[in-house]
Amino acid sequence: MTRRESREVAITLLFERSFDYERTPEQIMADAMEERGLRISEFARQLFLVADENLGDINEKIARFADNWRIDRIDRVSITVLRLAACEIDYFPEIPIEITVNEALELARHFGEEDSVGFIHGVLGRYAKGVEKPLARKKPLSAECEEDSERELLPEEVSE
Repeated sequence: MTRRESREVAITLLFERSFDYERTPEQIMADAMEERGLRISEFARQLFLVADENLGDINEKIARFADNWRIDRIDRVSITVLRLAACEIDYFPEIPIEITVNEALELARHFGEEDSVGFIHGVLGRYAKGVEKPLARKKPLSAECEEDSERELLPEEVSE
């Protein structure tokens, strides 16, 4: 599974979570694997769990950079893409910001409306401004398309 595919999986899980806070994130993943046959890599699992765990902090920061847009007024696809990208920027220091932003824009094109791409780009540009990621290693964009080295999880492993 590529990193982009892992991000797509994380987006679907985070989107589903935005409708259902009664089930745990682990239950959402297990149900998605069982009921829809969703394949979840370790990277997708980490993105989803870290984003969900830090949602309050992430929402607060997005609201600060969304130029007079309240979180509840941003469409669900756009806010989910923003949440995942903000999670990567803040909690995955090994991933260069340029890759995170590029991947977020591709996810917005894939899942959302073309109009939302510019909005997401603007918010992420302000969000990432001045962020230093000392652990990020520069690598060509093509490296993001390589297979994710993490194996896919089995349904019984999502709760570990």
